[in-house]
Amino acid sequence: MKPQGNRAAAKVTARKRRQGPPVVAILMETSRSFGRGVIRGISNYARAHTTWNFYIQPGDFEQRLPPSDIWTIDAAIGRIANAALANELQKRNIPVVCLEPGPYPGPRWVTNNTRELCRLAFEHLRQRGFKRFAFYGTGTYWGNARGQHFGQLVQEAGLSCEVFAPAHQPQHDAQLQLAAWLDKLAKPVGLFAQDDLSGREAIDACRYAGVAVPQDVAVIGVDNDELVCDISLPSLSSVELNCPRIGYEAARILDGLMHNKEPESPVQVDPIGVVARHSTDIVGVEDPVVADAIRFIRERVNKPISVEDILDHVCVSRRTLEMRFEKIVGRPPHEELQRIRLQRAREMLINTDLKLTTIVRQVGFSSIQYMHRIFKRELGITPVEFRRKNRAYGA
Repeated sequence: MKPQGNRAAAKVTARKRRQGPPVVAILMETSRSFGRGVIRGISNYARAHTTWNFYIQPGDFEQRLPPSDIWTIDAAIGRIANAALANELQKRNIPVVCLEPGPYPGPRWVTNNTRELCRLAFEHLRQRGFKRFAFYGTGTYWGNARGQHFGQLVQEAGLSCEVFAPAHQPQHDAQLQLAAWLDKLAKPVGLFAQDDLSGREAIDACRYAGVAVPQDVAVIGVDNDELVCDISLPSLSSVELNCPRIGYEAARILDGLMHNKEPESPVQVDPIGVVARHSTDIVGVEDPVVADAIRFIRERVNKPISVEDILDHVCVSRRTLEMRFEKIVGRPPHEELQRIRLQRAREMLINTDLKLTTIVRQVGFSSIQYMHRIFKRELGITPVEFRRKNRAYGA
């Protein structure tokens, strides 16, 4: 009789809960920085614009909904990673905002800009002079998408990309296969891992195989999970995603769906940028003049240096440097300077409260007006508009 009493009490509780604010299920992995960042953005939206109760289950990807006679779920936001959860959401016929590729058949209203995050990883490796590239994934939906986009970018540059994405198998066997694959790769090579945990696995496998990181294999991941990146040896470079904005936009769209307002179009959220650490701290360029020029740019990009300063350092003619630099890096030196400065300015606008005058000085732009022109030309908005757009979600 006791279980029946508990069940009856649960139903009474569910009816009482139904009288309160709507219940939104957050189906995100709380064990990873991506999930926690998205949840922060969802919470920020709800706190500012509405009142929701949240159902959330601590853990990793294997999320599930609670029994319907205990929790009345009115809507859901999540990274739907398994078919059982996708089927259950369809049965309940509730508004759902699904993040990232996966088995849920509904529209992806909010996603990472997968091609852009892959482009950042590719450019980060390419600017270090790598001509060989590889991708390591573990077969997840979003990992496969990242592998496809990265491979396309490499191919569009006229280069080739090796891929290792094994089927699900015991961890020890997979690690041994990864080590064997890394050992056989032509080197030096720039490796893009689908996320930071995979990046750390790649670094560990390199150590097992006796492959030097970053001298033989430079590794970059995704998420900028600081704990994972910092405990890697060497520390792991990573593409930082704008997770709070993803969560904020997902909550905003879900709020509209709950009021029968379908959004005009899906939202793609751009990544913030690359956080460089020791796993890619190398210039993989055989041309000594170009390698020296790249090192000079990296070490002094925060100063108001010009192409003339680079020429004085490497002691070759402008035409010689531009031809050799563009052949290897894919752009002339002045464009590389501008690209790095723009990327650092973007990161500082999002991650700091520094004034524009301070940012201009620290990234090496000649003036606020010049930085304004670069932002308008490259991004279509001013630095102030860029900061307002990207900072509101994680405040």
